Amino acid sequence: MSLIDKLQSFSVKIQPFLDKFGAYKVHLCPEVKGRLTNNGKPIDCQLISRSLNFSDGKARKDFTYTDHNGNFTFPEKTIRSDQPSIPLSEIFTNQYITSTYNNHKYIIWRATLIGQSPINEFNNKLNCLNGDINNEAIFFRFPVNSSQTNYEGTSICRWDKDFEIINIDEYFNLSEESTQ
Repeated sequence: MSLIDKLQSFSVKIQPFLDKFGAYKVHLCPEVKGRLTNNGKPIDCQLISRSLNFSDGKARKDFTYTDHNGNFTFPEKTIRSDQPSIPLSEIFTNQYITSTYNNHKYIIWRATLIGQSPINEFNNKLNCLNGDINNEAIFFRFPVNSSQTNYEGTSICRWDKDFEIINIDEYFNLSEESTQ
């Protein structure tokens, strides 16, 4: 193992300790509750990984396993950040929750949380991540009422409300037309 690898490994190990200090509190992710299935049947003892990539450039990673019913949870994640508060700079967290089953990686959740405070609509989605590995990972949008904005994500999960599947071809064709 090279010196750089050793330093990176050490950095990952001490990051949770360093996250307890800083100028202000930042919410990276609410408590997560979900269930992973295969054609409706629970997948037990399955590794679920969460990566929270904050705008300070440091990734916070953790993992859990599904229980015998396919259920999994992650605790809420907050840190104390000393990232400089620069006017017009954007504070965000890229959230990724994935699992690899039979050598195929499944995106249970991928979205970008803007700001440093919780957003109810994110909390609601992340409180019921029920995905089946036979579902195609889709690009979707969901409204955030507090900001009159739509957020976008990718997931094998489906929700009954506040959930609109985006046709990627149409989405990017519209984006190309607006730049011309």
